Amino acid sequence: MATDRTTEISFEVPAAEVAVLDGYCQAKGIKRTQVMRRLLKEWSDEKHHEAIMVCRVAGNKPEASGSGRGDQE
Repeated sequence: MATDRTTEISFEVPAAEVAVLDGYCQAKGIKRTQVMRRLLKEWSDEKHHEAIMVCRVAGNKPEASGSGRGDQE
């Protein structure tokens, strides 16, 4: 099984937004990274699906399953 490569992301966020995130994390007993990874994964999956639909409508035939997504050779 291939392991996924990771990339670090660092950015500035308004304190009020972080306070909401921290409150949510404390209430759920989870870490910030879990929430942010889930949000990014959901957003990424949605955008990937949209791109496939655009390509299909435009007449291209992308791989429907998305397998190989992120593979760089």
